[in-house]
Amino acid sequence: MILHIVSTSPFSTATFNSVFARCSVNDGIILIQDAVYALNHPGVVNQLVTLQQTLGIACFILADDLIARANQGQSATAESGKIKQISMEGFVTLTLDYEKTISW
Repeated sequence: MILHIVSTSPFSTATFNSVFARCSVNDGIILIQDAVYALNHPGVVNQLVTLQQTLGIACFILADDLIARANQGQSATAESGKIKQISMEGFVTLTLDYEKTISW
């Protein structure tokens, strides 16, 4: 189980394609820093939901970064629980729950 920590915007890099290609069953993805803008990118949101349904990928977003970028509530996906908002403490816990982490 790998936790993929994504910090780059989907509008400026192709990082998300690499992350999606590297994911396997029961991995997790957390969006931090500029990666929270992914909520405004329908293709990325759809891919995250597809990975949840097919591979059991857990998706998280750092609430502090969402607020800092005035991006809160931009997506019904985040509010519906498909992408779970977590605190900084929750982020630390996630890093301990997964066997490995990869920062993108």
